[in-house]
Amino acid sequence: MPKIKRSKTDSLIEKIGVKYFYHLSKKIKSEKIIKLKDIPPDSVLQVVAQNITLNTVIIAFLVGALTTVPAVIFELYFKESYTSSYYYILLALITLVLLIVEVGTLYWLGLKSVHTLALLTGYEGEADSYLPLEYDIKKMMVRSALELEDPVVEYLGIDPLKNVSKKWLVLKALLYKAKIALTSIIIRFAFRKIALRYGVRTGFVWVAIPVTAIWDAIVMYRVIQDAKLRLFGYHLSQYIADRVITDKLLETYSPSVKEGAIRAISTIMVRSKSYHPNNIILLIRLNRNLEVKEENSYDDLELFLEYLERASLSERHLLKTLSAISAVFDGKLNKEEKIALEQIFGDEHEQYMLFTEELKTLLLHGAIHESAMICEDIIKK
Repeated sequence: MPKIKRSKTDSLIEKIGVKYFYHLSKKIKSEKIIKLKDIPPDSVLQVVAQNITLNTVIIAFLVGALTTVPAVIFELYFKESYTSSYYYILLALITLVLLIVEVGTLYWLGLKSVHTLALLTGYEGEADSYLPLEYDIKKMMVRSALELEDPVVEYLGIDPLKNVSKKWLVLKALLYKAKIALTSIIIRFAFRKIALRYGVRTGFVWVAIPVTAIWDAIVMYRVIQDAKLRLFGYHLSQYIADRVITDKLLETYSPSVKEGAIRAISTIMVRSKSYHPNNIILLIRLNRNLEVKEENSYDDLELFLEYLERASLSERHLLKTLSAISAVFDGKLNKEEKIALEQIFGDEHEQYMLFTEELKTLLLHGAIHESAMICEDIIKK
């Protein structure tokens, strides 16, 4: 079992979110372990997911607008009714109360929407015993809904954040956790400052309302997209480990291909610079079949390139494909990943990049069955 490395216990907001998620789930009981074949067709998934996304975005827009209106009205029409100091105290209190209402409502909306989305894929049943408890699908959905960071995982000595500045990690964590609150405050006060500076009070201050509303809608849209990617990645990694890269398939390669497969995934993970659960889960699940246990600098690109030089044609194909899958399993390709893939793919760069981009598009559009099909086709061809 992989070890979970924590600097502190789970945050209070995550514990509350998990309890609420379980509360929403208490009437849904299923002993069946959900497989990819049990999930509705892509066409159904996409339509329902789009409706959930649209409803969530509209509600978030309204929440942002309605929680901004009272402060704007107070500023425009009641400033002259109070002394300057008393006015700003009241304005700060109104802004704080509205901010609490706004953030609380958005968190509730995120949990409800993500839970509804999770129902599409049947997330109940027995947990995967190979995965850490922190990667239970319910907890992953809660972290997505509340925009919380994923746990740091120690596994085979692989550290996706080893090349990231520690100071940047601290700053990123603070901004990540306070994103909704910080942006709401900044938007509100930025527009007041601009209005006061240019002496434009009536009319211009109202612009803060649609801007805040649009930002809240964007935040919730990204929450749903991330939750969808996590859900589909969770089931797709299970399919690849159980049905595609099986013990039977591995018997057709040399024993050393197991080490190569770990290198293919972990090398890209380090370039992604994130602990996105899709990549962690793919690595852990595949290693059930690979049975690699010792640390051996698996995230070293140069060592992986040397390994590819020694591998057979069929083994190189498998490993390059695994690198491509790992690169898009978190839904994006950064500059470092693209540079690494260019070296890994070599003369076949164009061919494998076509597959990489196609899989990325399918994952982002929620076509989980088609994603599984093209992964299986290219690995087994």
